Amino acid sequence: TEASNEAKDNVQYLTTLEKFIEPLYNGTPLTIMDTLPALMNSIKMIHTIARYYNTSERMTHLFMKITNQMISNCKQYLNDGKPGEKLWDKKPQELIERLEHCTKLNTAYYENYNITKEKLMTMPKGKQFDFSESQIFGKFDNFCRRLLKLIDLFNTIQQFNSLEKHNLDGMQSLIKNFKDIITEFKKNISYDLLDFTDHDFDRKFVQFNVDIAHLEAELQKFIDEKFDNVQTSEDALVLLKKFQNILVRESLKNDLTNKNTLIFQKYGNEIKSIQNKYTSENQNPPIQRNMPPVAGNIQWARHLLQKVSGPMQNFSNIIPPQNNPGRFIRSHNKIAITLTTFEYLFLQAWCNEIEKAKAGLQATLIIRHPENRKLYVNFDMEIMQLIREAKCLDRLGGIEIPESAKIVLLQEEKFKMYYNELLYVLKEYDRVYNKIRPITKALLSPHLEDLEYKLRPGMVTLTWTSMNIDGYLHHVHSGLNKLEQLIISINDIVENRVENNLKSISKVMLVRLPDDGKPVSLDDFVEMQEKAISSKTELLVSKNIEVENAVDDLLATICAYQLDPHVEPISDDEIRKLKKYYNWTMYQALLHSTKNSLNAMKERVCGKRGENVNLKPFFVVEVKLDGQIVKMSPTLDEIQKSINKAAIFVLRCSKFVFNWDQRSKSEEEKESFYDMIAQDKEIVKVILLLTGSIQGTRNQVNNYIESFEKYKWLWNEDIEEALAKYAKRNPNLDLADYEEQLKKFVRVEEEVDRIDSTH
Repeated sequence: TEASNEAKDNVQYLTTLEKFIEPLYNGTPLTIMDTLPALMNSIKMIHTIARYYNTSERMTHLFMKITNQMISNCKQYLNDGKPGEKLWDKKPQELIERLEHCTKLNTAYYENYNITKEKLMTMPKGKQFDFSESQIFGKFDNFCRRLLKLIDLFNTIQQFNSLEKHNLDGMQSLIKNFKDIITEFKKNISYDLLDFTDHDFDRKFVQFNVDIAHLEAELQKFIDEKFDNVQTSEDALVLLKKFQNILVRESLKNDLTNKNTLIFQKYGNEIKSIQNKYTSENQNPPIQRNMPPVAGNIQWARHLLQKVSGPMQNFSNIIPPQNNPGRFIRSHNKIAITLTTFEYLFLQAWCNEIEKAKAGLQATLIIRHPENRKLYVNFDMEIMQLIREAKCLDRLGGIEIPESAKIVLLQEEKFKMYYNELLYVLKEYDRVYNKIRPITKALLSPHLEDLEYKLRPGMVTLTWTSMNIDGYLHHVHSGLNKLEQLIISINDIVENRVENNLKSISKVMLVRLPDDGKPVSLDDFVEMQEKAISSKTELLVSKNIEVENAVDDLLATICAYQLDPHVEPISDDEIRKLKKYYNWTMYQALLHSTKNSLNAMKERVCGKRGENVNLKPFFVVEVKLDGQIVKMSPTLDEIQKSINKAAIFVLRCSKFVFNWDQRSKSEEEKESFYDMIAQDKEIVKVILLLTGSIQGTRNQVNNYIESFEKYKWLWNEDIEEALAKYAKRNPNLDLADYEEQLKKFVRVEEEVDRIDSTH
């Protein structure tokens, strides 16, 4: 039947649309746009050759269904396939992109329709697209108008969100006002934003735009204040770029272009300021701390150039070319050429000085000062200046360092290491030299000359470019260590084996005086001195041998040191001088010991007694009646004889201490220190004082003995005769007189009792 044929025909042609219609249900606006040309071509074919479906009414209805499905697809695309999800919850940037995709779909849909329509118009005899476009596109146009409003809405939201993220000072109140506006707007819109048939949204959107216009006026004022407070054109350009990235509404964007004039004015003032700064400071530019002169001057010039060129480079990126006035470009080029020339001249002058500075590398490593004769490291600090300049210039960038300077720069660590090593060597040399004792300095002069011979290549042949500096340093270090070990050994012998023994010898006391000031008998004193002197003599003999052996060992140690063949050997005269010196020092120690011992005995025996001096008795002597004579035992002569004997014992100690260099002689042939000590004036003086030490007390002793003369009648008169004389003189034996005589004897007895038993 006719109806059946129509149905079959319609199915046949509509089936060809299936694969192009499918993206309307499963695709996105972007994929739909790709299928639109093919879809339009298929519809054109149906309209052209279909027998039943090519009527204007049916074709218009087909287009309307396609339009409706496109709108449904866009809604689904915007809601991510979740009809209940609100657009407010989406990120503005992503949502705006999707909204724009939907509007582009409408545009593409309309364009492809017109293209197909124009193609049909080229074939006048064929059927034309004379459908009602308002019916086909009207609904989609209304939907896109709503989308454009939503784009504007979410652009505004995105703009203020960006302002909030940048955290601009003073922006907080504007952000708060915007949040209040958007909150109020959301509160009034409780329906679907994509429902374009609801005109209540349009009315409220108008009010929203009014509120936003007021807010943008405040924002514009804020932007103007920000630009007014900017100090430099470069900061103004940064601020301009920041606002250009943030602001999306056309009204605000257009106002930003007016800031170009303000930025150029600032830039012109900066150019004048930099020109004045260059004019006033180019003869003596301020250099950054720790920067060398050349690099510091170039850095200063580059800093000024950056202040001039930095904004100019940004002008082309931010401000349209038509806004670049020529006068600013000319001023920029003029100062840029001046600063570049300044840098070139300084760099060229430095390059010309490189070879002069490098000449310092041909100097010897060490030099001796002509006045104080001290050694110093002969390193030209111009080399370090050259290295520092090259390093700093390389860091500045854009500068081609000359090859000769690069070679020096690459050796920086080596030069520093050699310089520090040589400084250390010379400090070690001074330290080791100062360890030498004055007495051994002359004897060690060949050893010092040997070390100087090792140092000599650094003073004569080696320069800072030599290849064998490491070997030289090793050779000098080994020489220093070897000499230091020798000096340590020498000082150890001198200090511990020679000088300490000499000090102990000089402190030896050759007499033994009574302990705690207790008096001794004459026999005990003599016996005490014999024992003391015997033991001390043995000590002195052993110490003398020990010191002589130590001096011999000292000389052997010095002579055993291996010297360079070019160095003169140790002088025999210096060896003799050293031994003679310590031989004389031994004599002085013995002399000091003898003198101190004799002086101690002299002070104890002959010491003066006074009010502040309380010397205790030295010898124990008795005063007794021998027959009819009062006498002292032992006598003063016997005491003097014992003292003289003790002094001779002290002096004779040195007879057993032999002078040096007599090992080959027999004991009888050896000479002692006795003759030298005995002839010393101080010793002779003390001996003389001791031999007459008792003479000073002889008168006191005699006076003390004579004090007993008034009692001599007690032992000189005969008792019987005395009684007979008394009886003859007093025949009547007067009791009173007799009693008086008895009292007289009692008084004498009491007077005798009062005499001290010790004196």
